[in-house]
Amino acid sequence: MVILAAGASRRMGQPKQLLPYQGQPLLQHTLDVVANLPISTSVVVLGASADSICEAITPRTTNVLLHPDWTLGMASSLVAGLRDVLLRCPDIVHLMVLLSDQPFISQPFLEGLLDIHFREQPLITASQYGDTIGVPALFSREVFPELLALEGDRGANKLIQRYREQCVVVPFELGAIDVDTPFDYDKLIRDYKKSSMLE
Repeated sequence: MVILAAGASRRMGQPKQLLPYQGQPLLQHTLDVVANLPISTSVVVLGASADSICEAITPRTTNVLLHPDWTLGMASSLVAGLRDVLLRCPDIVHLMVLLSDQPFISQPFLEGLLDIHFREQPLITASQYGDTIGVPALFSREVFPELLALEGDRGANKLIQRYREQCVVVPFELGAIDVDTPFDYDKLIRDYKKSSMLE
């Protein structure tokens, strides 16, 4: 598994990985969600503000990779993460890719994604929210060479589009909610407080 968390959060104006969410940094929420998944190895890729982030998180079962070339774009971070995973576990046959700013990922959803991927054995199993088909996603080993060749800032989406006909899509409407701007974050916190009051 590769968790992409290297970006500079320019639109947010501060490291979104460290934004408080449910009493902990947003990235810690992701690390806690994946801690008990049946995955052989996982890595979180850090870049901007890496020192501050490392001080604030407890990686649990996830390895931390400091990626010096994170400014080259998301694809660069994904390639670095995949290379690290392959060094640790050369025989892996599937790779899950996550972002650090999708607060509504959950262990049950990711377990369901794994179950569908293992059962149907497509090249890619991806999440769909609105018109977007993207991560969280699982990639079979056959496409690892193309993952390793990615460049720029689009990450794995280019590959998902290339193999759309060989991709199993799993609905995940809450995946559309990410945290890129202060407005996104304020809305997330307002909605979270509202739902807590209704419970």
